[in-house]
Amino acid sequence: MKTKIIAALLLVFFLSSCRLALYLPSSDTIDENEYGSFIKIVHKTESNIYGELIAIDSSKIIVLSDDTKKCKTVSLSNVEHFTLKYANGANYGWTIPVYTLATISHGWFLVLTAPINLIVTISINAQGANAFKYSDKNMTFEKLKMFARYPQGIPSNIDIDSIRFVTISK
Repeated sequence: MKTKIIAALLLVFFLSSCRLALYLPSSDTIDENEYGSFIKIVHKTESNIYGELIAIDSSKIIVLSDDTKKCKTVSLSNVEHFTLKYANGANYGWTIPVYTLATISHGWFLVLTAPINLIVTISINAQGANAFKYSDKNMTFEKLKMFARYPQGIPSNIDIDSIRFVTISK
């Protein structure tokens, strides 16, 4: 009985996912996106900031915060770590239960093949979800500009406070 409960909880865990930023494009429409990429900044002294990357220059990053729906400015010297996601990854979550259950046809070899199928499908799902991510380990602040809403800086006729959070219905 415990095994069935644990298996059901694991299945629910694998099928659940975090909320995605709606302004991120799908992998086939990356070149058509007019918004900045999703960025999570681990701040050295304050709380973490996450939201849409608006602009970056030689001294600061401007992020439209998902929490406050307003732009926040972070000095580059206060950035401990950042993670950037520029598109929604492929969702292969359905393969985990389907391919694991498909091992029923293997008979008694199920004892060997079910864990192998489970490991492989989980690793493929994890790779698909992380396919469109960068971090400070493999990207500089200079290259980070390419993923901003305003890669050449905020135009002089746009007030930072007038930039609003994008509501996209899907």
